[in-house]
Amino acid sequence: MVVRRMWHAWRFKAHISPHECVQEIVVLSKGRFGLDEEADPFELLVWMLNTLHGMVRKKKTSVVYETVRGEMQVATRKVQDVSQDDMVEDVEATISTMPFLALSLELPPTPLFTNQSTDDEDKQANIPQVALGTLLQRYDGTTMVETNGLVWQYTVTNLPMYIVCHVKRFTKHNMLEKNLTVVNFPVRNVPFGDLLHVRGSTSVTYDLVVNVCHVGHQGKSAVDGAVLTEFEESPFFAYVRQGENSWFRVHDLWVEPVMPQMLFLSDSYIQVWQRN
Repeated sequence: MVVRRMWHAWRFKAHISPHECVQEIVVLSKGRFGLDEEADPFELLVWMLNTLHGMVRKKKTSVVYETVRGEMQVATRKVQDVSQDDMVEDVEATISTMPFLALSLELPPTPLFTNQSTDDEDKQANIPQVALGTLLQRYDGTTMVETNGLVWQYTVTNLPMYIVCHVKRFTKHNMLEKNLTVVNFPVRNVPFGDLLHVRGSTSVTYDLVVNVCHVGHQGKSAVDGAVLTEFEESPFFAYVRQGENSWFRVHDLWVEPVMPQMLFLSDSYIQVWQRN
């Protein structure tokens, strides 16, 4: 209802109160996302996409899924079936096709031993860096991922109009730990078709339109089973592109223009890429 009011052709003002939007989310999510604490924005995004799909779908599809949902082929093999002398490709695999709303990007583990310097410049130099293309190799159809006694291979077969990338920065043990690895990425003409080896889409490129970032280090520890307020002291904000090269920083109700170089100074958490 809120989205329809925002985009209604006959409304005098093409906007609504943000508090009204938040209140609608609280009601529809049955309290899962509330006003009393800050939730994970990726969980909110996935929930909103699925909820909007359910409201506007016709038969089995909707304009939401047609815009952001892609497809991938998943091949699984048991680890014990793959010996050291056999090629993985020669072992029979279980192949299935599944849709995706986002590509989860696994960061390399944080180094156990770093230089414990008090100098800020030395600390910045110790932070590991990784390229976006390296993280996307997980879905190129050749990289093998071993988890829970299975070997997985992901092959993207269909790229949507908008690609959502989720950088998995947080792991929860006794406390919420954040991976500070810096993700290096260009803003324009990223060849997702070439990087993912998608048939028929090798020349397809994407431009960054949204970059959601996280500020802070790690969350609070859970004591005696207490509920972990994960993102209470580590706010999220977003860089949003308008037009060709105009960027804005959005944090709660604050919106301010920024230089494009500011995109690379924070820890990316969610990225939205638009197909050219």
